[in-house]
Amino acid sequence: MTGIYLSGKTRLGTEEFDYIFETGPHKRISVIGPNGSGKTTLLRLIAGHECLLSGSLKIDEAIFDEPVSGFFLAPHLRELVLQHQGGSVFPHLTVEGNVAFPYRAKGYSKRNARSLASETLAGFGLSELKDKYPKQLSGGQTARVSLARSLTRRPKLLLLDEPTSALDVESANQIHQILHRLDTTLLLVSHDPVEVLKLSDYIIALERNQVIQFGDLESIIQQPASPWLSKFFDLNLISGVATGLEFTSDCGERLQLPQHHSGNVQISFPSSAVSLHLSPPTGSPRNKWKTTIAGLDRKDNLVKIKLSGSFDCHATITLASFQELEIALGNTIWASVKATELNVLPNTIPAKT
Repeated sequence: MTGIYLSGKTRLGTEEFDYIFETGPHKRISVIGPNGSGKTTLLRLIAGHECLLSGSLKIDEAIFDEPVSGFFLAPHLRELVLQHQGGSVFPHLTVEGNVAFPYRAKGYSKRNARSLASETLAGFGLSELKDKYPKQLSGGQTARVSLARSLTRRPKLLLLDEPTSALDVESANQIHQILHRLDTTLLLVSHDPVEVLKLSDYIIALERNQVIQFGDLESIIQQPASPWLSKFFDLNLISGVATGLEFTSDCGERLQLPQHHSGNVQISFPSSAVSLHLSPPTGSPRNKWKTTIAGLDRKDNLVKIKLSGSFDCHATITLASFQELEIALGNTIWASVKATELNVLPNTIPAKT
């Protein structure tokens, strides 16, 4: 596993980016954030295609970029690979030639390069395509070739920028399966929450050209530091005013909070934390409200239910619970959520772990 520590600033044109985080021993790291928040710039900085104006970049305790000491490790000397969005392959080389190219560039003989490439091709399910050219491949096949070539260098760190953004579901799943098997530490930029959930155990979240939160996946989901993060992970999000332990939504619904807060805030909570009842619930949980079934979406053994009333939100329950409740579109029911499941998002939150 490869640990990354970065505390520093860089600039592109008039835009300044401020990065502060450390990943520790985590192997599967996702970088997320709105468009233009600095995700690709971060990958380029780590790869050495951009440099720091101040601060320090360390990988496994070794300094890679430190302006104050004048040290900068050239990109070709870094034991990492940056694969840009959509990947890249040489159109004039066959699949085998593309995968063998990094070995040839290191001075391996053609025979040895092809032998090593054959092992990689087999691992990526590309052996039958070795004599084809990129123009003869599908998008998913091209993506696998690009990834296979990136990994022939056996990098300690693989940087991927939206590796499945242009692929269909089946091709994306193939890439995900390959990435799951890797021993290499993965740093992934993605706009797809499902991809992030499948491939990550650690998150670096960017907004407004800076890191606003970093930490393990579960902690970020439980306590996101911004409304954007709540929406990204498909959490319910409600605006209102907090007074002590009470929250009043913009529509007048009152909920109890787990801790004292004051002022204009937003609260988030997962759809799985919402319980549904045919009659007003008693006892714990304390937060309950009347609502109407406005939408149903079944996925495997779960049913996601859109609730409409004084505020809109979603609940996710098992198919068995859904059948037991015997609810349908347009039914009026009761919903509830424990105060401990509510995460309060102040208007301005500094970067935090």
